[in-house]
Amino acid sequence: GALRRPALATSYPPTDICQCQPSCQVLAAALRTSRTGTIMLLRRPFAIATAAAVAAAGGSVRTRVSATGMAGAGAPRVSRDASQTVTIAPAEGTPHTATVIGPIHGLGDTNMGWADAAMHIHSQLPHVKFVLPNAPVVPVTLNGGMAMPSWYDITSLDDRTVQPCAGIEESRATVTALIEAEVAAGLAHDRIVVGGFSQGGAVSLFTGLQYPHALGGVLCMSGYLAAQEKFELSPAAAATPVAHFHGSDDPTVRIEWARRSAEHLRAAGVKEYALKEYESLGHSASMEEIADVVAWLQTRLPPP
Repeated sequence: GALRRPALATSYPPTDICQCQPSCQVLAAALRTSRTGTIMLLRRPFAIATAAAVAAAGGSVRTRVSATGMAGAGAPRVSRDASQTVTIAPAEGTPHTATVIGPIHGLGDTNMGWADAAMHIHSQLPHVKFVLPNAPVVPVTLNGGMAMPSWYDITSLDDRTVQPCAGIEESRATVTALIEAEVAAGLAHDRIVVGGFSQGGAVSLFTGLQYPHALGGVLCMSGYLAAQEKFELSPAAAATPVAHFHGSDDPTVRIEWARRSAEHLRAAGVKEYALKEYESLGHSASMEEIADVVAWLQTRLPPP
């Protein structure tokens, strides 16, 4: 059924789809035939306190987010840099021992759309820093060439594994630079996870599994292996665990694409690729899925 917790998701009926991005309208058309008849998008669903803190941040700021149960653990440090990358760092006095690059947002969204989810996950892993980058604003063929935040070009709603995905190498370089920054700061590669939703999940697979070292993991939500012809699994990344969470009723990134991505990557040599499907879930994330993400991250990035 429909997700009912507004702290983590916003539901739009098909007749009242968000008009703030053209991609919403494309998604609305695709989702009108969904089983539940409800369109759910993880778009800008973050708590008021987090929003105010990030909006005001020129440097590091402190914020209290009682909705995520973080008051007892101390407030995380939230900042936004010149590139608009948002960082949620452990509270003062809490050692930073691991990092998640993500959740990386999808087409037409920004990192603000996943800020609250990141805060919620951080509340369960207070030693983990979350780094949320922003995609460049570029023309997208799927949406008639209109410019919007996009990690690479999408030409149609057809099978994207065979599309050229122009721009994905540049996005890979952006995410790789964020990984390298964490390594330069002293983290081991196995204490870093890369993850995202939809297009962000695709970029996470494309980057994390071509990275020259084994990472702590790659997290893919409602994503797929994009630009398959350009992809080459690095020998070290074969040991990077992958967790892929996907709605069985997703009409935008079809479950068949997720299954084929899993099959392709396992055949390529990825040793641990877990695909979990959620019945009746469309192109969105549910509370059950977020709980599963937290549980997986707790196994991959446990406290020291």
